[in-house]
Amino acid sequence: MTTATIYRAIKAERRYQDVVHGTIEENPHTVGEWLLIMESELNEAKRAWVKGKGDAGALEEILQVVATGVACMETHGVVTRPQVTP
Repeated sequence: MTTATIYRAIKAERRYQDVVHGTIEENPHTVGEWLLIMESELNEAKRAWVKGKGDAGALEEILQVVATGVACMETHGVVTRPQVTP
């Protein structure tokens, strides 16, 4: 799967989250709250995998984790990794 396909899926999930839960402007969260939401979604991914939904079920939930992390960074910004020179 290409990176472009993955990013499109993340973007689509973010749009979906905004429709279902309201935009980040309408529903602002602290970084800590975003962490708890992400943890809840990650737990759902683990449960999906354990309960026999396999990789596909877990990946569906992982997409929600990633999109939630993106929403957090949209709200609070990104701290970039310092450039490492070889």
